[in-house]
Amino acid sequence: MEKSIQIYYKKLDNYYDSNGRLMQYPSKKPMRIIVLIKIAEQMDENRKYTEKEINEIIRSHIAFSDIELIRREMYQYKFLGRLRDGSEYWVENDWRNVYAEYIRED
Repeated sequence: MEKSIQIYYKKLDNYYDSNGRLMQYPSKKPMRIIVLIKIAEQMDENRKYTEKEINEIIRSHIAFSDIELIRREMYQYKFLGRLRDGSEYWVENDWRNVYAEYIRED
């Protein structure tokens, strides 16, 4: 992994509470991508989700109330796809390839 990405992972530790929930959405794009990866990794790639189910997954990973922000960002950065009316969501198949440089291999 690129050294700068490792630094972002280290800095992100300060953004999480003792329960592993994100307390504040980072302003730097690389840190945002890492946060979104952590959430996307909790979703089943072979499943369709309702908006409510996506919101619940996001809610379980953040300690602030702006679920809609995270959901929009996951769509904007192509972690999630959705029907135009928002009735169905899914994990995009290629997000791991798109963001391969950000994925930490522990």
